[in-house]
Amino acid sequence: MIDQVCTKNKDQGMKNQQLEQKICSYLETCNTISLATTVGSIPHAASVFYVNIGFNLYFLSNPKSRHGENLLQNPTVSGTINEDYSNWLQIKGIQLEGRVECIGGILKNARVVKAYVKKFPNVADFLISPHKLGKKIAQKVSKVKFYQIWPVKIYFLDNSLGFGHKEELEIL
Repeated sequence: MIDQVCTKNKDQGMKNQQLEQKICSYLETCNTISLATTVGSIPHAASVFYVNIGFNLYFLSNPKSRHGENLLQNPTVSGTINEDYSNWLQIKGIQLEGRVECIGGILKNARVVKAYVKKFPNVADFLISPHKLGKKIAQKVSKVKFYQIWPVKIYFLDNSLGFGHKEELEIL
């Protein structure tokens, strides 16, 4: 009986490891998350570019944006990451639940800036030298902050394995 439990836990650990790898690979290949925020009973969704470091996602936004203001009142979010499919049998994607926190400006987050520029090289001037893009852009960039999403649950959907196939990863 003890051997069965150990084998079961070992098998579960292997499955979790494979799922974690699948999720990280998918996060790295996609660029945007549709982020859902709420205040009271009013939902709002916004698509933002993100970079991931492990399961944590980082995005840039103006705190005065609608989702930025929503996050001040309610940091709990959900989100979806997926490609645009024309055949429902090919659908793959991520659904997640978590919390978001503003982690400050560009100058305070060198590690995130480096990861962001690596993934999106065309934003290097925007993040590192906004003055090169003109005074108006530089003023807007000065208001932009990084936000971090800490997922607590991630669901990986893969219809190629069967309609509605979904695997859940709980992050402790």
